[in-house]
Amino acid sequence: MSQISFIHLSDIHFRKTSGNSLDIDNDLRQAVLTDIKYNAKEKLENIKGVLLSGDIAFAGQEKEYEIARVFLKNLTNNLGIDEKEVFCVPGNHDVDQNVSKKSVSVYTAQRNIESAETLDNADWILEKQMLDTACPDLLFKTIEQYNNFAVSYSCNLNYEKPTWTESFDLEYNMRLKLLGMNSCIISNQDDHKDKDVIRQMIIGQSQIPAYEDDTVWVSLCHHPVEFWKFRDNIQNKLDKRIDIQLYGHKHEQIVSKNNDRLVISAGATHPTRGVDWTPRYNWISFECTKLGNDRYIVVKVYPRVLSADRDRFVCDSDNCDPNESYFRYELNIDEKRKNNLHDADIEEQNSRKKPSEMQSSALKNMKRELVYWFFELSFVQQSQVLSALDLLRDEYDGKRYIEVIEAILKDAQDKNCFEEFYNRVKEKHM
Repeated sequence: MSQISFIHLSDIHFRKTSGNSLDIDNDLRQAVLTDIKYNAKEKLENIKGVLLSGDIAFAGQEKEYEIARVFLKNLTNNLGIDEKEVFCVPGNHDVDQNVSKKSVSVYTAQRNIESAETLDNADWILEKQMLDTACPDLLFKTIEQYNNFAVSYSCNLNYEKPTWTESFDLEYNMRLKLLGMNSCIISNQDDHKDKDVIRQMIIGQSQIPAYEDDTVWVSLCHHPVEFWKFRDNIQNKLDKRIDIQLYGHKHEQIVSKNNDRLVISAGATHPTRGVDWTPRYNWISFECTKLGNDRYIVVKVYPRVLSADRDRFVCDSDNCDPNESYFRYELNIDEKRKNNLHDADIEEQNSRKKPSEMQSSALKNMKRELVYWFFELSFVQQSQVLSALDLLRDEYDGKRYIEVIEAILKDAQDKNCFEEFYNRVKEKHM
């Protein structure tokens, strides 16, 4: 078959009391299983597995993973696939904070990495720690129970295997390669020390894959890039290397796409109950097609959301293409690799360095329209647009957007999402 498909869940948060006779989330989990049995299997082809982007447990405890394993066995049975076809990464709730609280060595190692002033310095400290012959796995002690759970799925992590990969064949000599990343190396009791400050995680450059011929990279990571320290130094490299990026953590479904990559921050399957309690998960399919000499990866994302009466999961039509149960994204892989890896000819280089007066004028007019429309929106609408496009920076905290609009516009251009920024603001303004 030309298409391969996955079920994508995040932030399930199994507690040690999950599954008891009075568990209020039993019905929610059953709704996921029922939705997959009656709907996912009907619409998806060639289902290859379940993707979990972190926070499988609530406190990184053995009992929580035992309960999670039972649920996943039922889930894979409903899909008709082997129960080992689960691909997962740790989240901050998969970290056992008791370990860093009780171990001076673990906590000190984490603090040393966090204190790095540059990305290169952080990488150097990480390497030094993992080459320490006395205890190379020190930084993985906090996810020991996650590793005991994940080893059955070959998704455990250690100093010899700081990431994991799994490959799937597509048509036209293309393959899809899953990459499991670890964004929780320094996660500990300090995560919520200051509720007004978003703690920045450290993800070393060694976790970013090398280019591989005929390969589409799909990453699975818990913390979205906005939660990474040194993200400004790593974002472009990440987007060039990894074509589809799947995250969790935020408990809200946010999609960002441009000509280089698709980013999905998934909603939570078990979000914290509150006024805006909205459980979500996704189905995702991948297919390689060819037009002329170029190969395209076609991604269909089927967003699922708990119905208003909490009876079952249904299509989230607000986030789908018109008259469809999914939204579609296409990426010309061959063109992207050529743009990133081949030297441009002199004429092309000059055209990039010296845009024509018409191009410059058009861009100037678009900026003026964009700024005008942007400041006609409410603050909430402005923030929603910026967050969806990863255009928010920590240094903007406490500042009005009018003070940083030039920096925002420059970021949008650097990240190749200026046109999408323009269109989103225009749509909300209208």
